[in-house]
Amino acid sequence: MQVKKFHLGPMMTNCFLAWKEDGTAYFFDCGGKNLDKLEAFVKEKQLHMKYLILTHGHGDHIDGVHEFLKRFPQAKLYIGKEEQEFLSNPNLNLNAYISGENFEYHGEIFVVQGGDMVGEFLVLDTPGHTIGSKSFYHKDSKILMAGDTLFYHSYGRFDLPTGSQHQLVESLKKLCSLPEDTIVYNGHTEETTIGEEKEFLGFRRI
Repeated sequence: MQVKKFHLGPMMTNCFLAWKEDGTAYFFDCGGKNLDKLEAFVKEKQLHMKYLILTHGHGDHIDGVHEFLKRFPQAKLYIGKEEQEFLSNPNLNLNAYISGENFEYHGEIFVVQGGDMVGEFLVLDTPGHTIGSKSFYHKDSKILMAGDTLFYHSYGRFDLPTGSQHQLVESLKKLCSLPEDTIVYNGHTEETTIGEEKEFLGFRRI
């Protein structure tokens, strides 16, 4: 599995394209509408965009959903079952505070929960930043799409609507049980590894 990062939206959110040798492609989070570079890369590599996967429903991760599905109409949209309402409720997705515009999506959604598979990615329940935050783990490639749960030497805030400090702590413990050489791709910092963050979190009290 190969991975390429795209910075999207006013917060320059890290959004990730992952693809297999056969061209099957996944896109994780879509924080902005300017998708020209993504579309050009997909065409250049002759990829087949099948999945748009949202780690959670905050505006800086969903603002480009409409534009993405317009450009890649064959892709299916996935989000945690607890966060389906985020896509239609501006008071939960908070997009107005990020981009200045309310966000609502009422199209087709596929909801997931821990233990499900989205293509070759295993869904992990990692609530705390939001009630339905999910991480997506590809065992063979040892990569984790962690959204805003785990960052480089940091972790997601838990003071926004539906956030929970207790749930976040439990989610971090869960992620730290993965192989230490797992690469962590996240929403707002550089990539890191489970081993690096396991050591860092061992010296911290959340």
